[in-house]
Amino acid sequence: MLHLRGLLGGVEPTLTPVDLLPTRLSPSRAKDYVQCPKLFHYKTILGLRTPQTVATARGTLAHTVFERLFDLEREERTPERACSFIEPAWETMIEPIKDHTLVDPESLEAQVRDAAGLWREEIVEGSDREARLLEDAYDYQELVPPESPEEQAFLAEVTRCVENYFTIERPWNFDPVGREVHLEATFEDLTLHGFIDRLDRYSTESGEERWVISDYKTGKVPRARYLDDAFFAMKVYALLLSQNEGVIPYSLRLIYVGANKDQAVQVLNVDANVLESTQRKMTNLGRDITQSAEADVWETKTGPLCNWCHFQSQCPAFAQR
Repeated sequence: MLHLRGLLGGVEPTLTPVDLLPTRLSPSRAKDYVQCPKLFHYKTILGLRTPQTVATARGTLAHTVFERLFDLEREERTPERACSFIEPAWETMIEPIKDHTLVDPESLEAQVRDAAGLWREEIVEGSDREARLLEDAYDYQELVPPESPEEQAFLAEVTRCVENYFTIERPWNFDPVGREVHLEATFEDLTLHGFIDRLDRYSTESGEERWVISDYKTGKVPRARYLDDAFFAMKVYALLLSQNEGVIPYSLRLIYVGANKDQAVQVLNVDANVLESTQRKMTNLGRDITQSAEADVWETKTGPLCNWCHFQSQCPAFAQR
């Protein structure tokens, strides 16, 4: 609720941490809290921005390429055609807002912009979306300066990942049910939502219908002891799919597009126990987040991931050292 401080004196109402909680929780924000409640506080309650990195830039670019790959007819889904999207997609990342008159309407860049709505007339000037796009573009250009050796190496690495993907799957043999599928469901007072990279559905020889959720990864395959953590978001997607479609996904697949074929696809089979456990975990997590907000107390958890935390310089756990 709002704390009306000095209302009679004309002072503006101040928002409490409870007021600043998001109305919907995504797996990434939930994972922030699991990793470190203070990280969730910085990113979600205070709204502090985390700059892009070369790794996130690589992931965003590869995801765009794989999404556009399935716009093509099956016979056109080749490594060469997939790689042809890399530079046009990168152009939309470093210069996200363009007028239609500056881009050939028949070009691949126009195709990418059409799909993402990256045209000047589709982005409201002064909007949060415009600000985010421009901030990200600035980061990308700082990290990977245009026409630099760094850019050549960056694009070469993405090209390697895209070409390697074709040693893992045969995209000319199937058509996904959906790409970037948005799902949302409410459990008690907690509303969860997220975007599935790719949703597949197929039938076995016996006629059994199976749904599979796949997610592309451009990083390294995690060690076995960290795999459960890697499937955190995927389990939430499975729970959301069961609520939206009334089906239990047969399996979850993490596709590490830069890895060797024998390690590239990590699979977790799903059953009712997985869904029940995930729902219970997320419901409890929602309560924990609310309690942290009500008390305005955000625990710090230190560990190896702190080495990559953008907020380490202002974190009380490090100020004490």
